[in-house]
Amino acid sequence: MSVSKHRGLSGKSHVFHLVLTLCTCGLWGLLVWLPLWIFRLVVRRKHVTRHYY
Repeated sequence: MSVSKHRGLSGKSHVFHLVLTLCTCGLWGLLVWLPLWIFRLVVRRKHVTRHYY
């Protein structure tokens, strides 16, 4: 059996960020969401897999 752990936002988190962006007239998207998105493009993600026997 192996267990994989993935980084990233769940579907509910994406909706929450979208609502915050709309409520703050785009400021949340420009100051938080966009820099995080760019950072994730630049920095490689590590994929961790553990094997249990």
